[in-house]
Amino acid sequence: MKAVLLCASLAVLLAVGQCAPDFRQIMQQCMQENQVTEANLKDFMAQGMQGTPSQNLQCYTKCLMEKQGHLVNGQFNAQALINTLKEVPQFADKMDEITSGVNACKDIKGTNDCDTAFKVTMCLKEHKAMPGHH
Repeated sequence: MKAVLLCASLAVLLAVGQCAPDFRQIMQQCMQENQVTEANLKDFMAQGMQGTPSQNLQCYTKCLMEKQGHLVNGQFNAQALINTLKEVPQFADKMDEITSGVNACKDIKGTNDCDTAFKVTMCLKEHKAMPGHH
């Protein structure tokens, strides 16, 4: 049960709603690469994702987005995210809302690639252009 919950809350940080086995694998790789633990992620979630994220957490977000093709050379690839979400049955009837949210966030730039990835993710969350927020 805990794994499912964690999965659902982590999906928030990465913009894809399922916890497919390959997605778990991406998460694990990104956590290792950025020295982020599940405890770090849970703490951040517990603060309602309002706290100031560590550089590691920001870069973990970048890693997730890059591995899914949603961030390329530090640029948010809005169309790639839309294409991914289109494949998820529970979002089929919400694509208008999701697309407008994605478009509202697509030009965000942070101070570096990790910051950009994180800011885009938070923007998507604000606009509910992300799984688990309907």
